[in-house]
Amino acid sequence: MISVILLEKISKLGNIGQEVKVKDGFARNYLIPNKKAIRASEENKKFFEQKREELVKINDEKIKIATEKLKKVPNTINIIREASEQGALFGSVTARDIAKEIKIDDIEVSAKDVIIKSIIKNVGEFQVKIVLHPEVSKEINVIVEKSEESLKN
Repeated sequence: MISVILLEKISKLGNIGQEVKVKDGFARNYLIPNKKAIRASEENKKFFEQKREELVKINDEKIKIATEKLKKVPNTINIIREASEQGALFGSVTARDIAKEIKIDDIEVSAKDVIIKSIIKNVGEFQVKIVLHPEVSKEINVIVEKSEESLKN
């Protein structure tokens, strides 16, 4: 385990400036290269204290941008798929499919921003969470319907 100082809020880990212990690989391969954290040495603690205001300002700007983006995300998304008479889909609806539907409305949302409680394999209405920042999220309805070809058969 290694101690790092977080440079931004990371869900399920901590807030800006918080010193946390994480696995070596997580720090080396994700947090440090992506500039989300720095090693918790005395030198880096002093460096962080000097940069704290700037980092908080950057984080506030990210929250503002994410909030504006989230306002444009529709509350309901309709997805049409081939399905059996019982309503079972031929395939499934994934986070990537939902992100693609949102992207149609000129809003850039990646699959990693879409959180589905369980795999969608049936026709129906489902709750999905869109998380654009650890502090900014929105629940939307995803309505999965049978395609016209499925209804004819």
